[in-house]
Amino acid sequence: MFALFGFMLLPIFYLSYTNKLGGQWNINPIVLFILIAAMLLLSFVEIPIYNIRTKKPEFSDEKKELLGEFYSVPLSDEMEGGDELVLKTSITLNLGGFILPVILAAYVAFNNPGFAALEIMMIIIIATHLLSEIKAGIGIVIPNYIGLIPIPFALILDPGNAATVVLVSGVLGILIGVITSLFNINENTEGSPSINLGGVGSFEAVYITVLIAALLTYLPM
Repeated sequence: MFALFGFMLLPIFYLSYTNKLGGQWNINPIVLFILIAAMLLLSFVEIPIYNIRTKKPEFSDEKKELLGEFYSVPLSDEMEGGDELVLKTSITLNLGGFILPVILAAYVAFNNPGFAALEIMMIIIIATHLLSEIKAGIGIVIPNYIGLIPIPFALILDPGNAATVVLVSGVLGILIGVITSLFNINENTEGSPSINLGGVGSFEAVYITVLIAALLTYLPM
């Protein structure tokens, strides 16, 4: 995933270097590229905000290793120790997949307010909440294609401002939807050592949204 997104940054860098991106958002193209690259580089940084108690799932060593490899988390180590039945699950904010995208979306929304973004954001919140899955050992997992849902709505409702609408509705809609999914978790839910908001399970959807929105700024308004 990291290598694929790193490769996708190459055209972003070229378009930023040639001053073809970010104009609709009143952002310097190089600053925009640096911010997008920082999201990827800092996607490994998690900031804990609070803890909850969840049920410890019973996994074989083989399944722990397979899940750990698939989601790139050291699941075998994190599941060891502590209470045999209960996990102290840490809720964290991902620096690259939550905090930086929210800052960018808030800045763009403040400079380019519009009702279309708000309307589509409500759709994305509902879609994310309904399509999210509480995966034992991993946390909240959402489909990557959710990041594509805002595009047709934006092109229909506000084609001249599609980049802004996709970014604001997509990023905020996905992240708010993930947060609302936390209310489905309780002590009887098979949990995980941590639930990463904007991290494992949701980073790809958020980052795809940011990349597409940035590329849409290349289109004339």
